[in-house]
Amino acid sequence: MKHPIFRSRIVIVLLVVSLLPLCLMSAGSWFVFGRLLDKKSLELQRTVVESHARSIEAYLTESLNSLRLLATTHGFDEITDQKTLHRLFTSLNMNSNDGFIDLGVIGADGEHLAYIGPYDLINRNYRDTDWFKQVTNEGKYISDVFLGFRQVPHCVIAVKSYHGTNPWFLRATINSDQFDALVQTGMLGETGDAFIINIKGFYQTTPRVGLVLDKSPLTNLEYHRDVQDRIVRINGPQIIQVTTWINENRWMLVVQQDAAEIRAPVTRAAASGALLILLAIVLIVITTYLATRHLLKRIDKANAQREEMFKAFTRSAKLASVGELATGLAHEINNPLAILSADQTNISDIISEIKPDKEYLDELSEALARGKKQIQRCKSITTKMLQFGRKRDTQLEPTDLAPSVREINKLLERQASVNNVELILETEENLPTVMIDPVELEQVLVNLINNSMHALDNGGKIATDIRSEGDEVILEVKDNGSGISQEDLNRIFEPFFTTKPVGKGTGLGLSVCYGIVQSWGGRLEAESKLGKGTTMRIHLPVNS
Repeated sequence: MKHPIFRSRIVIVLLVVSLLPLCLMSAGSWFVFGRLLDKKSLELQRTVVESHARSIEAYLTESLNSLRLLATTHGFDEITDQKTLHRLFTSLNMNSNDGFIDLGVIGADGEHLAYIGPYDLINRNYRDTDWFKQVTNEGKYISDVFLGFRQVPHCVIAVKSYHGTNPWFLRATINSDQFDALVQTGMLGETGDAFIINIKGFYQTTPRVGLVLDKSPLTNLEYHRDVQDRIVRINGPQIIQVTTWINENRWMLVVQQDAAEIRAPVTRAAASGALLILLAIVLIVITTYLATRHLLKRIDKANAQREEMFKAFTRSAKLASVGELATGLAHEINNPLAILSADQTNISDIISEIKPDKEYLDELSEALARGKKQIQRCKSITTKMLQFGRKRDTQLEPTDLAPSVREINKLLERQASVNNVELILETEENLPTVMIDPVELEQVLVNLINNSMHALDNGGKIATDIRSEGDEVILEVKDNGSGISQEDLNRIFEPFFTTKPVGKGTGLGLSVCYGIVQSWGGRLEAESKLGKGTTMRIHLPVNS
């Protein structure tokens, strides 16, 4: 029994019950943990930028301290000596890994008194430059990148010292390549970039796209404490930009990276989670389908057993009712048949005494013969009706089917050969015994084989097979006759139903066989296909 709609509904309900909590949990996890991972990624980015800013500040402070140390440990007369200045410059670069391009001493009037470096700056006067004014006022200074006399972008640091009461200045130019490398250090990834801009928005270090002293896209710079992040769009993709102020809030360190690259770990985690969820969904779908199929098979099997039990119960009830009716009818019909038989005998005696003409004698004899034949046929029918309706005392005993069936086959061999039918017997060895009535076995088997012979109009084969399966012994009678239609197959055990022509059968044989097999505790089944033949199968429980 198949119910596609019922099956689909069960599958849908089970999938909804299984997948809905999983989907809700997955969506909740993505919402909660996705935002948490995003937040952690940004926090990590801010931490990296904060640490990087401290490293840059430390570099600048160390450079200033190195100059201050030289200025305080060497007098004005000593440090303006070219040889001494050259030795100090060499020592300074050794300690800073070539962190300086040049080194010079400048007097109180801004005159360049001594210089070690690649440019011609001796006797240049810096009195009117911004950096000179700043270092004069503040005692130390780190300049923005500017062109100056050399017309090359550079950044200088300077410290103030005294010769007596007169001030003098020690100035050095920072190695721009080294400083750029320091700013870019740790900025990994394909889209990562780090650079410094001054308060006017000009690049102080080389960015990924652009040059030093170019105007950056950042405008309206406002001071903010600590580290700050924001999302901007530059030429299309979203950029996460983290900034912090350094160098006494005169420079801004900018670290930026594509949002997609920063969120890549989150995306990978989400993809892994999605894959696991997909595998879980596939597993749930497969499990649900297999469980539903198994469940429906069990339901179909239970329904089939219930229907079979209901049919058997209905058939038994019909047989019981019809049996009582058949017994009553047989008795009622037998009485007039006995009277008719007695009258026929009297008529035969009277005819023999009056000795009529031969012409009338032959006609009367034929009529009496026909009547006698019909009376015998009626008696045969009523006898079967009585057999069907009467419950004889069954004598069950442990029986080995093979010898009994072999003997019955021998009894029917002559009749089979007359009808051009070959009887075949196949049996297993050492079959277990079954509890049956041997007399009734002969009645059942003869009836089944005779029915098969009637189905073989032009001869054929009837195979009787005995085998054991589990806790049952199965007896099959199989022919290769014309077969029975499905419609008739469902009715063959009903009393008085027959597929034989009128006058050729009563329709009680299989009903009687069915009742006998049931009384043994077994069951009788029929299987047939038109043009292929019919199999009658008896299942008998093993005698334990």
